[in-house]
Amino acid sequence: MFLHASIQWYCAISVLLLCGLFMLAQKSKADPLLNTDDASITTAYSCQLESAYSSNNGVRSYQLTPACNVHSNLEISFGYHAIYDLDRVHGFSAQAKTVLKPMQNNWSAATSLMLTWDDLSERYSNLDWFLNVPVSFNFRDPRWGLNTNLGYQYTHDHRDLIRWGISTHYALTDRLGLSVETFNQDRQAPFIQTAVQYSLIPNILTLEAALGDRLHAFRQRWFGFGLSFTPSL
Repeated sequence: MFLHASIQWYCAISVLLLCGLFMLAQKSKADPLLNTDDASITTAYSCQLESAYSSNNGVRSYQLTPACNVHSNLEISFGYHAIYDLDRVHGFSAQAKTVLKPMQNNWSAATSLMLTWDDLSERYSNLDWFLNVPVSFNFRDPRWGLNTNLGYQYTHDHRDLIRWGISTHYALTDRLGLSVETFNQDRQAPFIQTAVQYSLIPNILTLEAALGDRLHAFRQRWFGFGLSFTPSL
């Protein structure tokens, strides 16, 4: 019952925000549940919205991230996230992203800098930053693409981490797509997840569902739902 209510709350908030941004314009691709970023940004002077809900052994998390292209080759995004466990973490993120090499000769590259602030309500606040370099590849089959990430994260408690991610996407039909991803978040075993995307309104509204697990770990499995709003003018 409680899980059902959480999903209802997530869907209601997402729909309200989607309606509020309905006059904003397009992005090439969105995967709100994937950790591996692609090397593209929103179309010049337009916006997008991504939202996600996930559950892992009773720990629920929510995320809402609007992003806008403010100066041709500069995308700025601001996000809110909340994790409901013993610590009840919530916080905000801000990211700037630019394309270093547009898609030519079947590959492209970008770079981004993200600042994340978490408020641990019963303990303390912290600020982390993450510098990332996404590289995307297209293949002869236009339905298949590959994204790779390599980045450096510095945390509030003076720890540093080399972050990486690899994801591949295959368009099964015009509306249905499948993604497989592996990535790390710390120095322990990496994660792997599979996501299915279905375009409810072609090129405008996409629903995503994912199931993931941690390699060589016990009870680390999670599932999630995401919405991406990518309208055209």
